[in-house]
Amino acid sequence: KADCIPSTAWLESYAVAEVKFFQHVARQVLCESLHLKCLQVFTCILRGRGFSSSTWKTVVMHMLTTVPLSRWRRREFVQRLWDIMAYLRRCLQVKRLEHFVLGNETLPGEISVPLAMGTVEPLNLFEHLARDPAAHAQAMRAYGQLRLRLWMLLS
Repeated sequence: KADCIPSTAWLESYAVAEVKFFQHVARQVLCESLHLKCLQVFTCILRGRGFSSSTWKTVVMHMLTTVPLSRWRRREFVQRLWDIMAYLRRCLQVKRLEHFVLGNETLPGEISVPLAMGTVEPLNLFEHLARDPAAHAQAMRAYGQLRLRLWMLLS
């Protein structure tokens, strides 16, 4: 019975659920939607500025559930970039960025995750900032530098 999988195992990773979420969003929005362009700006152009691509992906996914999808159009590109920055700032201030899949009870039904994963306490991806004041101060400085860099890029 070496090929049996315990009932606590989940054969798909969080990454699969995240991809399914982006596919779900893509089906809901117009072809000109810019949510992926926003993600590209933060993960590519602003790379190496103190925040991982995983952090940006998580922030954008949360933003996609709070800003109506009808407001992710090309003419609102700059505003969405600043909204993403504001969301990150709030997360940094409270030292809390919740994992998007784990503990998210509002995932679309087509994204199947084990039932227990939706009801657990969400994992705080910024827990290290709450425990380490120096890391939090560094993250706030990195945010300030990133905000300035984004302002310069958009000017």
